[in-house]
Formats: sequence, C-alpha cells, structure tokens
Amino acid sequence: MATVDAGVEVKYLAVEPLTKEAFAPFGDVLSAEGRERLPINLYDGVDVFRADFETSRPMEFLMTRNKVRPFHVRFLERHMELTQTFISLGGRPFVQVVAAPDARLDDDVPGYDQIKAFLVPGDVATNMHIGTWHEPPFGFEDDQVFLYTSHADLTVGLGAALDTNSSIGEKDVDKRNITDHAGYELRIALP
Repeated sequence: MATVDAGVEVKYLAVEPLTKEAFAPFGDVLSAEGRERLPINLYDGVDVFRADFETSRPMEFLMTRNKVRPFHVRFLERHMELTQTFISLGGRPFVQVVAAPDARLDDDVPGYDQIKAFLVPGDVATNMHIGTWHEPPFGFEDDQVFLYTSHADLTVGLGAALDTNSSIGEKDVDKRNITDHAGYELRIALP
C-alpha cells in the first residue's frame, strides 16, 4: 500500500508475527523454546541453553529508555563487526524492522520488498546476523527500556553526525536515510 503525504510517496510495512523460521534470514529469536538443553547442572530446576553471539571486539551493552516514537522508519543501519541483540526489559513487546545482510539495494538502501517488520513479544529477544539492516526497536509504551549489544567503536559511530548524503559510514555504522536515498517515506502499518 502506498499514499502521498506532502508530495512524498509513503509506503507501509505490514507487521508480521515473529517466528524463528520467518526471522531466520535476519538473525535468531532468543528463546528457550526449541533449543537443546545443555548438559550443565547449575542447580535443580535450572535448564541451560546456548544462544550464539559473534563479535570481533569486546562487547558492551547500551541501555535506552524510549518514548513512543512515530512508527516511521527513517533510517536503516547495519554493523559488520557483531551480531546485534535487542532485549526489551520488563516483558514489553516491540516492533523490529529488518532487511537481510544480502538484501538487494535500490538507491543505496534495501529495496522496499526486502524490508520486513516483526512484532516481537516481550518474552523473547532478537539477535541479528552480522550485516543485517535494521532500525532500532519501536516500543509501544513510554519509558520502555532496551538493552542493545554494542562495542566501543560502534557506540562512538552511533553518535556521529549525518553526512551530506544523510548517512553515517564510520566506526562500524553504515546508516542511511530512506527518504533522502530512495525518495519515499516508510511507515509501519500496525495491526
């Protein structure tokens, strides 16, 4: 579906339910469901499962407290030196927008048909493959708190100013403005 708002074409992303199969091209759904229990006995009643994470640098966590923002995907970004994880604290759901690392690019951003939006329930997290295009999570409540995995250069890069192409291309941040590159606005169509 597309409309025109103030002379700019507006395209909409339908939000899909999150399943491990549907999210597989973009990353992993972090949940104990469907994972093999490791033969580690910490205490009675404690099951241990593995969730893989990759980084070439020492990892750090960023914590954000978000206000509900418009469901408008302004940027897509990717990181080539870690599998980035988004964890919502407090069991609150969020919307995750992604495109595969090998997504076809139109005007230097993933093609509209390559971008997906998922409703992530509050009892799981997402861990994106290296190079997965994404927008930070869209929460549904003010003061929703998220943990993001990062590394020092990525954290510095996220604070860099946009260049003349409305992009950031440094410190493991490849971030591009959809409207400035492709000429349309991308909004999320909530169910």
